[in-house]
Amino acid sequence: MSNLDLIKMSLGNLWRRKLRTLLTVLGVIIGTASIITTLSLGFGMKEQNKKLLAQMGPVDVIKVVSYPIYDPETQKQKDAKPLDDKALEEIAKIENVQVTIPTLEVDGVDIASKKYSNFAQIIGVDPEKYALLNPEMQWGRFLEASDGEVAVFGGGLKHSWYDQKSRGGRMNDMNDPDKTLVDLEKDPITMNIGEGYDPETEQRSYSKTHKIKVVGELPEEDWETAYNVYIPMDFALKLKREIKRENDKQKADGMVGGMGYRDRNSTSKYSSIIVKVDDIKNMRAVNDKVKALGYNAQSNLQATDALNKNVESTQKILGGIGAVSLLVAAIGIANTMVMSIYERIKEIGIMKVIGANVSDIKKMFLTEAAFIGLFGGALGIGVSYIASTIINYLSKKGKPDEMGGMVGGLPMMGEGKISIIPIWLILVALLFATIVGILSGYYPARKATKLSPLEAIRTQ
Repeated sequence: MSNLDLIKMSLGNLWRRKLRTLLTVLGVIIGTASIITTLSLGFGMKEQNKKLLAQMGPVDVIKVVSYPIYDPETQKQKDAKPLDDKALEEIAKIENVQVTIPTLEVDGVDIASKKYSNFAQIIGVDPEKYALLNPEMQWGRFLEASDGEVAVFGGGLKHSWYDQKSRGGRMNDMNDPDKTLVDLEKDPITMNIGEGYDPETEQRSYSKTHKIKVVGELPEEDWETAYNVYIPMDFALKLKREIKRENDKQKADGMVGGMGYRDRNSTSKYSSIIVKVDDIKNMRAVNDKVKALGYNAQSNLQATDALNKNVESTQKILGGIGAVSLLVAAIGIANTMVMSIYERIKEIGIMKVIGANVSDIKKMFLTEAAFIGLFGGALGIGVSYIASTIINYLSKKGKPDEMGGMVGGLPMMGEGKISIIPIWLILVALLFATIVGILSGYYPARKATKLSPLEAIRTQ
């Protein structure tokens, strides 16, 4: 029997029992669609997690801070090693470390423009080293080695300007949240130290004022930098010295606590050290080595592990449900083929009597089972695409708290696709459904080949 004859006969046999074939195929459709949709949600979650981690900061960067380290064995905090030039050299010697970048946080400075003020974390950095991180700019440029009293603002700060005289110091216009009160490119920006207040004129005064030129703005979407103001390290050190002098002066004048300023970096020269790793795959090894040296290392590794673990758990649960559906479909195929054998005992007997090979009979039943799996898989893929389209449409159209769902334990906010079906998954699903059909039809096919032709004809 030729392959073409085998295919024609198999399709004809399935067509003669349309209702039974349809119901069996339906089981495969449900199983295939369940698994594909489940996996597509997992891929969507991972894609959303990547975007989320990208907003949290570069994935190839470790931040070493001077905060105390929590020891899980003693359940107590212990002091981390101070961050100074020695620490920079020590960490830089670790294999796969591309560059170490010191940062210095400056407290006690009021950022102002016209009548508005802004709460922002001022951070001093080495412009040349920080440039190796290739910071993305909303507009303008990042700091350069030749810069003096200049600054780069985080994108989120444009919404944080407030008027101290207004009731509640409300930021921006609630009716127009996109409207900004200060134009960083045109309006004058100052950094002020030693704030005072004249009750007669109701005006604030400062002991030291620096006029700042804003040369660029970082993207608002980057959570790591959105609310920071970056200045050259030399300028940051200058501000620190001025703040200390003003604080000491106010204490000497009898003001309790001075400016209320407290140097958080009293034991460290730097607030933190940014460690850029040459490759993401080396992140964990470098992170562990930094910790082994006694430093407090922080990175997105913990967040990545937590998110991926959450996604894997979700996929296992939903995938298990889909696998059960496909198992039921496989049992349905086997049942259909066994029933087909009992209904076609005479046909099988005649085929053997006229000289049909045992292998041809076996191939015929396996081909029928394969077609059931193939048709069910193909239609299941179509159903999966429809389900994926509906899920993505509802996630975008619905409210964030209603339709956004959760990705890795975090709200997706209704943005992006939450169901992604890659091409390779379609091919694998189609092949898998066909193989399931063949395996399900193996026992019935084997049973058919063992029928005695004389016994079959006599029975009928």
